Amino acid sequence: MLDSIKAQIADWKFGREIVKSFVTSLSDLDLDKILPRKNLNTIRKQCEELIQVQTCYIKALEMKQIKFAYEPLNDRSKNGLIEHMDLLDSKMEELLDRFDGSEKIVWFGEEWNIHQHISAMIGHEQMHIGQIIAFCYSCDICIPEDIARKMSLNG
Repeated sequence: MLDSIKAQIADWKFGREIVKSFVTSLSDLDLDKILPRKNLNTIRKQCEELIQVQTCYIKALEMKQIKFAYEPLNDRSKNGLIEHMDLLDSKMEELLDRFDGSEKIVWFGEEWNIHQHISAMIGHEQMHIGQIIAFCYSCDICIPEDIARKMSLNG
């Protein structure tokens, strides 16, 4: 795998592990607590959307064009969410392992290089992590200790 893509995947994995830690550490009650946001108003729904959007990013690696169209998840359980994430991450790495850095993805008529595409995916995941943390603070959901430590939230 190209070193620059390898570095971006390392960034991806940092954020993805935080999301997975929320899923595995929080109770189902906390994952489904209603948050002050329209539509994606639970942590579980935010995690589902992350999976759905990553699916679109991966399809774009294959089709060379981004399209945000996806189906609801069949298995919304904690284990189901983690299995979806692990499967998508493996598929993404497998695809990216064949890339040489010259690949382009068409984003609504504009060509983006592969690094822009990966960066957009990372940015989307990080935005949701920030929202989840803010919702935890505002809705009295205890942030798991490993996340608090990784993100220096103990101060």
